[in-house]
Amino acid sequence: MFSEISLSPNEIKRVQREVEFAERKIRKGYSREKILKGIRKTVFTQEEIFSIAKNRIKAREKFGELSKSLIFDDSGLRYSTPPTVAEYRAERLKTDKIADISCGVGSQLIFFARKSREAIGIEISRKRALMAYINLNSLGIENTSIIAGDALSDEVLNKIDADTVFSDPARPPEVEVRTMDGLEPHPEKVYEKYKKVTERIAFELPPQMPPERITISGEKEYTSLNFRLNRLALYCGELAEYDVSAVSLPSREKITSEDDEVIPERTDNVEDLLHEVDYTVMKANLLPNLLGKLGIEARIFLDDGKRTVLTSSTTTDSEFLRDYAVELVCPFSVSRINQELKRLDGGKITLRFSVSPDEYWNLRKKIEDGLKGEKWFYLFRKGDYAIISSPGHSV
Repeated sequence: MFSEISLSPNEIKRVQREVEFAERKIRKGYSREKILKGIRKTVFTQEEIFSIAKNRIKAREKFGELSKSLIFDDSGLRYSTPPTVAEYRAERLKTDKIADISCGVGSQLIFFARKSREAIGIEISRKRALMAYINLNSLGIENTSIIAGDALSDEVLNKIDADTVFSDPARPPEVEVRTMDGLEPHPEKVYEKYKKVTERIAFELPPQMPPERITISGEKEYTSLNFRLNRLALYCGELAEYDVSAVSLPSREKITSEDDEVIPERTDNVEDLLHEVDYTVMKANLLPNLLGKLGIEARIFLDDGKRTVLTSSTTTDSEFLRDYAVELVCPFSVSRINQELKRLDGGKITLRFSVSPDEYWNLRKKIEDGLKGEKWFYLFRKGDYAIISSPGHSV
């Protein structure tokens, strides 16, 4: 069974009014019981309104001013696409009519509707479909319809005449190895069903999924947001432009598997500069392509599986790299590092090597003991040696 969601403007206003009421009371420190008693009936229960209000408060960090108009359940907020990524994805998939067949609460659908002429959202959870409808209408977006139903059912499939289909399937929160089998709706089933509608199909997949477990052919695009791996998109059919690519947001700098390659050597000798590599590049296996595109001679100085650091004597101009000027190399001893930082007018230091969260602040406190300088340094470690560096490009 499926149904097209429709709410009156007054019903939407009632929901927003009750969420705002609960949000104000939460911020003022009222008890949960007292807040629940003051929430009036809407299409959501009192408990649901209370949860939505808590999530709106949390959403401020991720969505900024936009969060004032949006509503989320716990899962909807956790897995919602950040606006910077959503806008980029919507521009790449810009078309006449796009269908988001697992739209959740509509955070990506908002941007699809803004960039394409028409957008359709399908969501199997009626509660989330209602949230998506309210979110789009609260923002004044009218070129969208929301269907509550199973996107894999024939009755829903027969309603879709889009020229582009997008699916960001739900995923279990914690599994050791990401596979297609843990995703709902299953991407292979989506692909088999919807290739009858269009060959222009795109998926959002868990970014940590090993590429050999992606069983649908297409371009694998790894997305970095503020120097952190954030998303993995799979573009099928004519949407695919390369085999593998990586994009850095918000700058939109891009590297691809078709860029020239320069295979970096390894070295134990540090040069004038260190370049920390965005993990997104390593995950996409595009480091040789990045070096080839930039045309720099850099060697791998550190690589512990979590962080890769190059060294060279040339500054870079890439959002995929963070440059540090090497100030000095000394034995890794807290007292010696502290002494050198005082000599360098150091005041604060960031540790750029693997250390447990429990040890991080204890070690940093010991290293910063007695520092009164103005400068902030970054500390790398290789074996028994410390590399004290000052920030450069993009740090």
